[in-house]
Amino acid sequence: MLHDSAIIEVEKLTRRFDSFTAVDQVSFHVERGEIFGFLGGNGSGKSTTIRILCGLLAPTEGTARVAGLDVGTHAERIRTHIGYMSQKVSLYANLTVRENLLFFGGLYSLTTQQIAARQALLFPRLGLSGHDNMLIRELSAGVKQRVALVNALLHDPEIVFLDEPTAGVDVLNRHTFWDLIRELAAEGKTLFVTTHYLDEMEYAAHVGFIDAGKLIGFDTPLGLKMTFAGGYPIVVRHDVPATLARAEASLRAAGYTAITMREAPRGTVRLLLRDATAGTLERLRHELRAIDPTLDFTSDLPSIETIFAGMIRQRQTPATSVS
Repeated sequence: MLHDSAIIEVEKLTRRFDSFTAVDQVSFHVERGEIFGFLGGNGSGKSTTIRILCGLLAPTEGTARVAGLDVGTHAERIRTHIGYMSQKVSLYANLTVRENLLFFGGLYSLTTQQIAARQALLFPRLGLSGHDNMLIRELSAGVKQRVALVNALLHDPEIVFLDEPTAGVDVLNRHTFWDLIRELAAEGKTLFVTTHYLDEMEYAAHVGFIDAGKLIGFDTPLGLKMTFAGGYPIVVRHDVPATLARAEASLRAAGYTAITMREAPRGTVRLLLRDATAGTLERLRHELRAIDPTLDFTSDLPSIETIFAGMIRQRQTPATSVS
């Protein structure tokens, strides 16, 4: 199925290595100018999928188009449209920052003047001004990551693949790096991101989960959370038990679904809404205030990490054996 606004389109993608199927009938699309999160454990098929999309590996079956180009027939051309940053920063430790830029720029057939122009544009934004003559081995992990990002952006690609871009970086530098990623997306670049920090996927427009070669989830972060929870869970809180009991009775009578939990915190009532539209939430807020002006609610959505772990556990439930 074609999506006119998609810059990456994957349809029934399959890759086998002899009798082993690493990627199995995977289909998804990535919109131009969005941050797409791709999650999977070791051996899930995540890296194989990325290698195919980067034109480094041919699919066994199915199709994939990147920047409008088929990976099976235009691999070389695809590589001119993409930038790639590995989880293991690929920089030469005994060369200076500037020398690394000249080397990697040369791989894209950029002139010295073109590299200088891109450096002048990117270095101030990435906080790298004044680092030109520093050896890579003298830099902190966070600064190395930013230099690696510059390398991936030197030829001004439409799509940037970021494979574990914040691995081994402290919390402050992680936030700084994600600010940059969001800025790039706002400028129209497409960011295809993998990470082990699953909370970072809250920044993504869409997220794909892959496990044992199968795509087991694909949606917006909110869509994944609501599918996993069976709706939009919210919590109503109040310190007065009688007020909370009155609210629960009134909401049940109005057709709301209240969820009974064995270990629910005291002073709370948990509801499951059918949707999370502004109209639904405002209507609930109005009904609560009509019961008591001090009543309000907060969302109780599961985290991306909870969803991913839960979906993997469901797939790994051992079959009952008969002895």
